[in-house]
Amino acid sequence: MSTLDRRSLLLGGTFAAAFGAAAWLTPRTQMRYLKDATLADVIPERFGPWVSQFDPNLVVPPTEGSLTDRLYEDLITRRYRNTETGEQIMLLAAYGGLQTDDLQLHRPETCYPAVGMAITSRNPVELQLGGRSVSAVALTAEAPGRAEDILYWSRMGNSFPQSNGAQRSEKLNLALRGYIPDGILVRASQVRSTGAPQAANLGNFLTQMVASVGARDRLALIGSNAGQV
Repeated sequence: MSTLDRRSLLLGGTFAAAFGAAAWLTPRTQMRYLKDATLADVIPERFGPWVSQFDPNLVVPPTEGSLTDRLYEDLITRRYRNTETGEQIMLLAAYGGLQTDDLQLHRPETCYPAVGMAITSRNPVELQLGGRSVSAVALTAEAPGRAEDILYWSRMGNSFPQSNGAQRSEKLNLALRGYIPDGILVRASQVRSTGAPQAANLGNFLTQMVASVGARDRLALIGSNAGQV
């Protein structure tokens, strides 16, 4: 066998091995916790003293082919009013069935500055929701004459990454094990003109909300402790 033939054989073997490795590493199993329901079905419009009120300013249907349309299979925005105190909290939940390189959750740390509100405070927090410890993030976003306190978590598969870096790392970790995770971002926010940040109040709201959701539907919000991937 000539030197050229041996070189061609070695290169062919290398390419074949690389192709086989790539095929082996390609994720094949989808993790989906939102199955035959919608977020509007899962999250009740009334729980405890909170009642959802229609607000046309929050209804913004995603344009076909837009980034929002491609990122999320399902999205709801609601304004809840406390019937006892009159205070109001805005809720956003966005679900994406395929968390890939192109389609992954966008965090409030990116979205708020994009509309002219600076993030002036950011703190990682732990929430106890539905029997799980959920890693969340408390933010304050400010613009002239307006401050908005935000509390949110993002679930990817059964984990709760608190940053874009952690989100990418977890996605890669699952991909190497053959999984394409689903993901959801759940965000509660409250506008204030004065006073202290309302993270505790937002936490109580989210605790009541998750507690009002049935065990099966709750998986879409907070995943599962049992048999974690």
